[in-house]
Amino acid sequence: MSFGKNKISRDKVHIEKQALHAIIGPDCWKRTVPQDCQVSLEMTTDFAKAAQSDELRYSLNYAVISKDIAQFVDPAKNFKSLGKLAEQLLLHVKGRHPGIEHLALKAEAKDVHIRSENVGVVVHTPQLAHKPDELVVSGLKLLTLIGVFTFERLQKQYVTVDIHMPWSIASNSNINHQELIDDVVEFVESSNFKTVEALVECVAQITLQNVYFSQNAEAPVTVKVIKLNAITATQGVGVSCTRFRRDFAGKASLKPISQLNASTVFDLPASQSIRVLTKKSSTAFVAFGSNVGDRIANIQCAIDLLNSHAKVRVQNISSIFESEPMYFQNQRLFLNGCIEVKTELSPDQLLELCKQIEYEELKRVKEFENGPRSIDLDIILYKNGDGESVTITSDKLVVPHPRLIERTFVMEPLCELISPDEIHPVTAEPIYVHLNQLYEQGRAEDILWKVIPLPRMNDEDRFLKFKNKSKRDPFNGRVINATVSPTITMGILNTTPDSFSDGGKFDKGLDLSLSRAESMVKEVLKLNNQVIIDIGGCSTRPNSEQATLDQEIERTIPLIRAIRASKSIPQTRVILSIDTYRSQVAQSAIEAGVDLINDISGGTFDPQMFSVLAKNPTTAYAMSHIRGDIQNMNKLAVYSEEMDNEDALDFIGDQELKGKQLFLIRHIARELAQQYIKAVDVGVRRWQIILDPGIGFAKQANQNLEIIRNLNLLKNYSLLEGANFVNFKNLPVLVGPSRKKFIEHITGETNAAKRDFTTGSVATACVSYGADIIRVHDTANCVKSIKMADAMYRPSE
Repeated sequence: MSFGKNKISRDKVHIEKQALHAIIGPDCWKRTVPQDCQVSLEMTTDFAKAAQSDELRYSLNYAVISKDIAQFVDPAKNFKSLGKLAEQLLLHVKGRHPGIEHLALKAEAKDVHIRSENVGVVVHTPQLAHKPDELVVSGLKLLTLIGVFTFERLQKQYVTVDIHMPWSIASNSNINHQELIDDVVEFVESSNFKTVEALVECVAQITLQNVYFSQNAEAPVTVKVIKLNAITATQGVGVSCTRFRRDFAGKASLKPISQLNASTVFDLPASQSIRVLTKKSSTAFVAFGSNVGDRIANIQCAIDLLNSHAKVRVQNISSIFESEPMYFQNQRLFLNGCIEVKTELSPDQLLELCKQIEYEELKRVKEFENGPRSIDLDIILYKNGDGESVTITSDKLVVPHPRLIERTFVMEPLCELISPDEIHPVTAEPIYVHLNQLYEQGRAEDILWKVIPLPRMNDEDRFLKFKNKSKRDPFNGRVINATVSPTITMGILNTTPDSFSDGGKFDKGLDLSLSRAESMVKEVLKLNNQVIIDIGGCSTRPNSEQATLDQEIERTIPLIRAIRASKSIPQTRVILSIDTYRSQVAQSAIEAGVDLINDISGGTFDPQMFSVLAKNPTTAYAMSHIRGDIQNMNKLAVYSEEMDNEDALDFIGDQELKGKQLFLIRHIARELAQQYIKAVDVGVRRWQIILDPGIGFAKQANQNLEIIRNLNLLKNYSLLEGANFVNFKNLPVLVGPSRKKFIEHITGETNAAKRDFTTGSVATACVSYGADIIRVHDTANCVKSIKMADAMYRPSE
């Protein structure tokens, strides 16, 4: 038989997993008895002649070799270890069969350790540089606490570990794999981890602490960890790493954590590298909730008390949302929201302040966990002065809040205050993504009602309510916030002699105006639960002569008082609005009984308007977009395709807008955002604000149509400009298309009073595109159009 000696053969003969019975040291029960083993051989040779002649005598006879192996491994002989069995078999087979140029042999045993699927030794002769001998621990099954999600922190779960490490036939200090496995099991099962990356690193360090590696410092260890239950559609996901002893130089040896000292709190490993305090103020997000007593008053008081502390400054406040109670269902609905504060307090100090406000100032009584409360203040996120997110796990405080990503009533208000790319400091995913994932589950209890507090009704009825739900826009894939609650009808009641369509019709005396208000209420309440009556005393049509302050007050305030005094009007179902841009009129109207200020100037005509609203935080405010003033607005309806500040970032939902995308709605949104910033800086609460894109005010006919088609985008707009972040998420949108001149441009109807039928059509479109409130003259017919549109586009769930 002749074999090639001057070339590297490319042929191999295999024996796969030949069963053997051998004593290889103690088994998993510490018994020195024969164990079931398997050996696999990969024999490099040259069988070209055998292939050509089809004669077995020119190749390695695997039947003969297999029989030879079976005879060599005497079940009564103690090989002392799996490695010794592999070593002796390797030398025996290589010595008995000269046709083997290179031999790789793997010996495996399943009963070496009770926790591992098997332990194997892979040896080669002659040893190849690219295929070193190694010991392999496979399928080591461990039960540990791992993960970043709350449900993962509540119970241990299984992971599997594979460890590959050097094995030297020549060395007398080979690894005791049973002791090594015991060390890994003891450490991992007494510890807890956020990530598989940390787990795999720890297993590598535990392995390299073995005395073998102190004598073989350049020997690498490869560890693979698979998390078995992480993703439903897979058998498991995980990571692997290769490490050397030098990678852990200077680090303390890892030791198992004593179970006696194990924490009983929500135990999430916290990074020790992040500095909590710097010379700059930190930023904290504090969630609030109340379902006892006057909920709005409780929330207001808590915010004021936070803001009054010398080392706390309230920066932003979210909308308020009404939600179902969680965990303990038999209690009143909650009002929830979120506050962003700048603070010089450490997390523990801020927590102490929150508890002081809860229990000492607002007299919270905690009868049981998740029960009723006058106020609840929870620190959900904390960033130090350098903007680094802080993670904390202690007996008193866990940050980020462990149940943050389980609760829409916390994440929804939080997402109003943070940019779409804000990352959860533990899960490393955008918080917006977590919120959308919750909504995708389709649970009814996750859907919230956005509420606008009103001043004069009892605590159960004092709100304008809007139900929103995240959905994916089928046209571009954006995740958007869409209205799913019935549209509110706002009826126009002008007491002016010169309004563009009904001037002089209802200014002939208080009785006539009151009668018209009562009629409008009846017309709308036949079909809806609520109605808004918008009272105007000063015409705002382009180029109109403006009423004096005294004239406007004389036309409106007595009527407001008369409506509030009317016995035929169901007061809890009627929201009164004043259509004014003057702060003095607004204040007088609030005192007389209005719930809402409808300002066509968005605060640009009278800077004191925001101060009035800040002093009346339960008065709603419709902030409208306009350019210029009553005389010149029509000349300013030119919107450049270029954005004014190219450094500012615009978003629709969680997607950034760039270039000339949607330039008209972006201009309007940016200009509204500037007024929003001014209002909030003065003290106007976000929960007061309703947006109005200003149909007909500094807009051309086609621009009005484009605005209506993009109402949902306006509602999902956010702007990041320097240190300012403005988010229109969950802000209701009011649209006033009634009898406007753009209808004439399309239909040719020059008489404004005859545009009611087409106004009904436009109102239907407004509902389909996301309007929350529609302002109309002809309430009797338009409410029918709106009701029909709701049935088509917002069917009850």
